[in-house]
Amino acid sequence: MFAISTRLTNFGCGLAAMLVPATMQLVLFAFFARVLGVEQYGLYLALLSWSPICFELVGWGAGEYLIKCTAQSRQNYTGASRHLKAALALSLPLALAAFTILASSLLGGTISVMSILIVGLGELLGLRLLVNTEQVALALGKTGTANWLRGLQIVPRFAGVLLAYALAPQPTFETLAIGGALGTLAGGLLLSFLFGASLPKTGSMLLSRPGLHQGTWFVGTQLVRASQHNIDRVVLAPLVDPAVLGLYGAAQRFIQIGLLPLQALLRLTYPHFFKAGALGITGAFAFALKILPLALAATAITALALLGSARFLPLLIGPEFEQSVSYLLYLAPILPLFALNTVLSDTLSGAGHLSLRLVLTASGVALQAAMFFWLHDGMLIVLASYAGLGLSCLLTGGAVFVLARQEQRRSALAPA
Repeated sequence: MFAISTRLTNFGCGLAAMLVPATMQLVLFAFFARVLGVEQYGLYLALLSWSPICFELVGWGAGEYLIKCTAQSRQNYTGASRHLKAALALSLPLALAAFTILASSLLGGTISVMSILIVGLGELLGLRLLVNTEQVALALGKTGTANWLRGLQIVPRFAGVLLAYALAPQPTFETLAIGGALGTLAGGLLLSFLFGASLPKTGSMLLSRPGLHQGTWFVGTQLVRASQHNIDRVVLAPLVDPAVLGLYGAAQRFIQIGLLPLQALLRLTYPHFFKAGALGITGAFAFALKILPLALAATAITALALLGSARFLPLLIGPEFEQSVSYLLYLAPILPLFALNTVLSDTLSGAGHLSLRLVLTASGVALQAAMFFWLHDGMLIVLASYAGLGLSCLLTGGAVFVLARQEQRRSALAPA
């Protein structure tokens, strides 16, 4: 009874910690929607559609490498910290060039290349400095500081957007994007300087060969994860009218918020997959079957909440987004599919099949991209969402089934 109570308490605390920045994101989203309108908001989504993916290139996994090395031995911190600086400096031009080329190809003459460069620099460098500072705090065991830093990540963007809005009489998506990016950059520089002043000096930057090797693995994983959550906007941006992208993107924002209870639950249970996975894929899957009903129930409740509140969406973000209600009503039932796919993926990770999970997730992203490319007219976008995620579930579920059967056959053939 005590263990269940403790888990529920941890789940509640984790959910609360995620809801604070999520609430601020929701307020900022509503502000953008009301100020820009449907078409301008669609252009804003198109501009930043590649940003989360290009962001993962910045640092080349050095932050995750720092956490891993320092967790193994505190003496590794100095070398990993020097690698962190070098990886950031060398990877930033690559990521910035990729973002500029991709964003320019989407928006054409709608926004200048110089503005895209400014937005890219602010978004990529600013957010990476904020995330790196949080990761350093985690590596040094300063969990409270890390949580505080994560909660503050949205604040500089908020301030930059409000300042741009105050200075511009008729702000466009370009004006607010630049304001948010420069605010993020200023916040990243300030917080990293203030936090870094209390840390021991580690010397100049120096690349580490193990850091590059392991960082590449981390980059691959993070790139696939970022692609999974942003592939719809990446594919749809050049194919549909900005107004359609704005309407669909508004509904998707609420779907992402609806995933928060699931994310809090799986963050709590994720370490237990590895303990159960020590017995093989069958052990991990047995644990998954215990977690799956709770994950499905959490997403079902959230889906019902979205279905019940969808009609109030235009009151929050403006009457121009009336059609977003239809998108949200059709998209809300997709949440349990996310639960199924994530639990199956965690089953593979728990059993030690990390590389297989990466390959299958990447394949799932490719299938989702194909669905959005094929079905992008009007409400067919919703069908593409279900088809893409459904195929990804079939891939992952099929892999778990095949591995479990192979494991059972090996056990049956093994001498008693």
